[in-house]
Amino acid sequence: MSRFLLCFFLLCSFSFFSQQKSYEGMKHYVVEDTAKYTYSMIVDDLTYLYANFPQWVHPLSVGKSEFGLEMSTVRIGGETPKKKSVFLVGNIHAREDYSSKLVMKFLNVFLLNLEKLDNTYPNALKIMDSVDIYVMPVANPDGLKIAHEDWEGISDSFNLYKDSIRLIESYDVWKANGKGLDLNATFDDGNHAVKRADNYSPVPCSEGYKGKIPAEPKETQALQRFVGQVKPLMTVSFHTKGNILYWADKKTHPYFKEIDTKINKEIALRSKFVLGKVSKSPAIYGCGLENYVRAKHKLMGTCVELSRPIYDRTQFPDSQFNSEVWDKAWKIPYMYLEQTIKYGDELVKIAGL
Repeated sequence: MSRFLLCFFLLCSFSFFSQQKSYEGMKHYVVEDTAKYTYSMIVDDLTYLYANFPQWVHPLSVGKSEFGLEMSTVRIGGETPKKKSVFLVGNIHAREDYSSKLVMKFLNVFLLNLEKLDNTYPNALKIMDSVDIYVMPVANPDGLKIAHEDWEGISDSFNLYKDSIRLIESYDVWKANGKGLDLNATFDDGNHAVKRADNYSPVPCSEGYKGKIPAEPKETQALQRFVGQVKPLMTVSFHTKGNILYWADKKTHPYFKEIDTKINKEIALRSKFVLGKVSKSPAIYGCGLENYVRAKHKLMGTCVELSRPIYDRTQFPDSQFNSEVWDKAWKIPYMYLEQTIKYGDELVKIAGL
């Protein structure tokens, strides 16, 4: 009997995390998940989802990029915002467009489940009873356009700066924003003076330049302002690559009374992602969005690195998104929702909300 139960559990676990399902052709599924997924396509898809799921999708004005593009964001929830929420963010780094695809595909499929058009997330409606979900698929619109060499709407602005920005390799591996600031090295978590990662650049660059002062880029300012207003209990910033969770640093880890350990251990175990160690050096870990929310607001923050390690600046081809990312990570955003609900009252107390 025990052998039967073990086999049943393993079979369920396999089916639970092996997502081979195709959504192509399904009513109201619009995300491009096998080819290039541009900023304008993402904005159009958010508009479509708002038009077709108005009960759940509420557009927000969060801010604009250095070149004036919207950092398009939606709240998923009822008419009145809830106190407890989770914030999902993609494409802080320009070339990492697997991150915006994952965020958008999760959003689209989750909405299908809310309307009972799909059963990937069977408890979606229950989730909505407890938390709101804020979704910003592209935190770095100018950078994503540069990485895609999609110059419509930004060419005049970019031409003013590109000659003063050091370009490493080519535009398709561009990581920074439009002015050559590496956004995930610019957040004001108290470590700006010491931040010096392996790809550090002392001048504006396609990657590695942290700027002269904390929160110098407009995109960083908008994100910080938004987090301060909404106070999401959990911020999950998606990046590429490594199939690893970066979830704690030595300065802020004690704030969370081991709740951060429990949450991320559970998600690493169930997703088979690597659980990163508690980061020791602020010169390396500092100034990311996840570090900022922990340091300044005592809110939970995790960086999820999607897809297998690849030891150059490139990402796996867009055509491999489903096999490299979705089939392995489709439940990670959902698990962070579940865990935020489970520990929500304790997280509210820690943040003093």
